Amino acid sequence: RTGGIACGPPFRLKQPKEGNFGNSPKFYFFLREDTFTVAPLRCMLILKTMIFRFLVMRNLVFALLLSGSLLAQEDEPSSPAEADLMALVEKINTKFKAGPPAGDRAEFFAEEIGAFTDLRTKYAGERSEDVAAISLVQASFHAQVLEDLDFALTVLNELVEEFPGTEAAGAATNAIASVERQAQQATLHERLIGAPAPELDFTWATADGLTHLSDLRGKVVVLDFWATWCGPCVRSFPQVRELTEHYAGSAVEVVGVTSLQGRVHGLEPAPIVVRDDPAKEHALMNDYIAKMDINWTIAFSEQEVFNPDYGITGIPHMAIVAPDGTLRHVGLHPAMPHDQKLALIDALLEEFELPVPEV
Repeated sequence: RTGGIACGPPFRLKQPKEGNFGNSPKFYFFLREDTFTVAPLRCMLILKTMIFRFLVMRNLVFALLLSGSLLAQEDEPSSPAEADLMALVEKINTKFKAGPPAGDRAEFFAEEIGAFTDLRTKYAGERSEDVAAISLVQASFHAQVLEDLDFALTVLNELVEEFPGTEAAGAATNAIASVERQAQQATLHERLIGAPAPELDFTWATADGLTHLSDLRGKVVVLDFWATWCGPCVRSFPQVRELTEHYAGSAVEVVGVTSLQGRVHGLEPAPIVVRDDPAKEHALMNDYIAKMDINWTIAFSEQEVFNPDYGITGIPHMAIVAPDGTLRHVGLHPAMPHDQKLALIDALLEEFELPVPEV
């Protein structure tokens, strides 16, 4: 999504056993030139499913799974297939160093596209993890670099069929499921735009008398779904604060929507556990608001913050509701450029003939 990183629902990572890195398999990550670096990085990952969280992040070009779930410490490739794959990856990186393509990426990477096909043909008779990785990397390359999701899914399905029982096939299965979820989310977002915004029922809010989203009919409502444990949510507070200050006194209401989480982060070194005590969690929110200098409305909804009605799978998640109660924008990030947010909101104010604040 535009503007930053989002948190998914919390999950527990399994820590590797001490001294267990000698036989761990390998990952390679490639970052866009316009973010961090284009040189290959050897990164240690804890959980295999983390691959797919990274694959769908916009600042990553693609990830290479060479076998399993942790980074190997040896520098030399363990097989000819891995050596060939590393060479191809290095070639792609070299092209990015020279300058990412401004035009047709398929044309720019035509030689590398063919090289993936050649590698799969070369090792067609082998069924090792390193050979399976060629298909996984090819799929990632097409999905993230060439943005050809259909072809990527075809390759992933072929991998599952051709390499049953391998870790690469398991990773591909997870990737397919992830892509399908993204497609479903995109379809839901399309259906939501222009439809009445799903109702939100507020059990507690800093604004007097606010019990439902529909109470704000007549205003442009900016919904920022968040939680105290969500680092990207907290890091976007300065942008939300700036947005709120810009529209102070206008027909724009910024509402930070959360739900009961059973714990409050950010007030003490350790989270304050308030499970099954909504009154205490609400009371602590007042302290949190003061500490974080929050100048926008905060509300607890009966609906979970990962609200399926809004297609929310990660937070922060910003949505914009028009004065007539229709949902006009969804899937935004509060850290997206300020001018872009103003353009979306000002357009709605003008559409409904409401005053637009001066810049």
